[in-house]
This record gives sequence, structure tokens and C-alpha cells, in this order.
Amino acid sequence: MPDPLQIRIGHAERDEAVETLRTAAGDGRLTLDELDGRIEAAMAARTRADIEAVLADLMPPNELGRMLEPQQQVVQVNAPGWSWQDPLVLKAQWDNVVRAGPWEVPPFLELNAVAADVKLNFVDTTPTHEVIDVNLMGGAGTTVLVVPQGWGADVSRVAKGMGGIRSSVAARPTGRQPLLVVRGRVTLGGLKVRHPNSFDTWQRERRLAKGAGVFAKN
Repeated sequence: MPDPLQIRIGHAERDEAVETLRTAAGDGRLTLDELDGRIEAAMAARTRADIEAVLADLMPPNELGRMLEPQQQVVQVNAPGWSWQDPLVLKAQWDNVVRAGPWEVPPFLELNAVAADVKLNFVDTTPTHEVIDVNLMGGAGTTVLVVPQGWGADVSRVAKGMGGIRSSVAARPTGRQPLLVVRGRVTLGGLKVRHPNSFDTWQRERRLAKGAGVFAKN
């Protein structure tokens, strides 16, 4: 009889392991450096033993065993942004890309300010996870992230090119507010992370007065 720990796993088990790691980081049981390393190990896992090595100190053995049973595989959401392998990609080729209003934020974002700007306003959003992974692909445009008070934004993993990196947001959230973990690179453009300014507030009040919902410009 084959060793159960040597049974091969698939995308469902890897994605569930990543979600478990992200929850642990949100609870303060893992540092962000530990989260990065363990996510890489989870995505490279091929067997149940590989996943067990990543999660053994975070889950009781019985829960870990149930997670790895084939019948317990989680049905994955098909929409982009809900798995590490398939992030929500927002690409500003020639026109600016904007998201504002009450939009739902998935846990995995990839932003590419090729030759225009990407601006995401999270003030009225419904975050689905406490840790939101934002990967920057560089480009000549500027990426602007507007977050509510209490949110955190860690930009220490962003590689700087000719563009600048500016953040006026604390690297750690207040309580269980969401944390943006921003990684990747800026090249000719830049990255700005801030709380809403007076112009953002004016735009928001205009949208609300008109009964507007999600504002999306691609």
C-alpha cells in the first residue's frame, strides 16, 4: 500500500494551503517574510508530505488530514483574482485604469501601468480577505492606491527603478483591518499609497449624490 503522504496533490490543495497561510499571517501567527517563503513552498508542493511540512505548526493534525482528503477539496472560484495562479489583472496600456466605489476586492491583484496610470480606491470596497496581495509589473505609468484609515500597506517588497515609491500609510493595519502586501517593481513610473485627499472625497460625494455604484474605467 502506498504511503498516504506520498500521494500527489493538485491546484485545489495548493490554493487551500495558500489561503490557510494568509489567514495565519492575518492572525499574526506568521511574519510577512515567513508568509512569502511558505507560499512559495506551498505552490511548489507536489505531495501531501510537502503540504504537511508547510502547515504542520499552524493546524492540528486532524484538521490537516481532513484538508488533504480528496473529498474535502475546495471548489475554486473561477473569476480572476481568487487564486495565486490567476490574479485579477488591471493593465493600463494607453488609457488610465480606475476602480472606485463599492467594488469587491479579491485577494490577488496584478497591476501593470504600461503607459498610463492605474488608480484603485479602496474606501468603499468590500474586502474578502485580511491580506491582499498586490503585484506591480512596472511600466511608465503611476500606480495610486487609496486606502481607508486603519488599513495597512507594506511596500517594502517593491523594487525601485527610475520611478519613486511614496507611502503615507502605516505598514501594519489597525486591529483586523486589511493589509495590502505590495510587491513587484516600479520602473519609469511610480507608486503612491495614501489615504483619501480632498479631491478623492469630492469625487466620492459626487458619485454618491448621483446614486452611482462601482466606478470602473478600463
